[in-house]
Amino acid sequence: MISADDLGIFLEVARRGRLTEAAKHLGLNHTTVGRHIAHLERTAEQRLFHREPGGWVLTTAGTRLLEHAEAVEAAVLAAREDCLQTGHHLTGTVRVTAPDGFGTFLLIPGLHRLAREFPSLSLEFVIANVHASLSTREFDLAIAIERPSTRAVDARLLANYELRLYAAPALLENYAPIASADDLADAPFLWYTEDALCAPTLETLFRAVPSARPKYRADTISGQICAARQGLGFAFLPSWIGDRTAGLRPVETFPHAVPHSYWLLVPHALARLARVRAMAAAIDGLVRERDLLDCP
Repeated sequence: MISADDLGIFLEVARRGRLTEAAKHLGLNHTTVGRHIAHLERTAEQRLFHREPGGWVLTTAGTRLLEHAEAVEAAVLAAREDCLQTGHHLTGTVRVTAPDGFGTFLLIPGLHRLAREFPSLSLEFVIANVHASLSTREFDLAIAIERPSTRAVDARLLANYELRLYAAPALLENYAPIASADDLADAPFLWYTEDALCAPTLETLFRAVPSARPKYRADTISGQICAARQGLGFAFLPSWIGDRTAGLRPVETFPHAVPHSYWLLVPHALARLARVRAMAAAIDGLVRERDLLDCP
């Protein structure tokens, strides 16, 4: 029979690509690790790794087995957390990836609340608008501004919001009432750098103002807000951020608001973990508590 011990060792070798590295992480002799892999391959009656000079690479059969091994690992972790580490006593690390606005203006300001709820958890926040990959090893939870196409994660709508136009009062004094994009033909705009957003979201400004030519670009909302407060240009911001930013005013006569959404992503293999479920619920609570977003 295939044993859970063999599957656990198989997972480490698959993840690290080298027998010696897997052995070091597991605290075992590399000969012992090799013996477990050989036993698993005899049991499965198939080669699970190609032994190559650059490392151990999964075969087709090994790739199929990897999904089952990860499911067993997730079930064991979930059982341990549910039985031993619930509520106030959750331990370990939760890594959350979030886009610039959500992370900087919602998650980090809410960190004091999360710290009170989970005093024994270590929290890691990675602020990134673009996910180079949605590999299940990159994060425990992620907030995305585009609905993912991959099936490797559970995705659900977290909140809806709008992007609207904002400017410093001094800049607005130089313009007659702005009722259409034509009134902004020569206006200076602030926007993201080319590599800061995925392609559909990067086009948001230009859908609202086709003639927009950004004069200043920054890869964060904070940078754009700082420039906008100095009167350097019009900023297209999430309204739940822009409406509460001192030194900026919404261009209320401009009719074009662009709807967007935040999506909460959880890798399938981690969805049952108590600490991941608890953090997802806490993020839901932050969204509701701030009452800034149109929650589904």
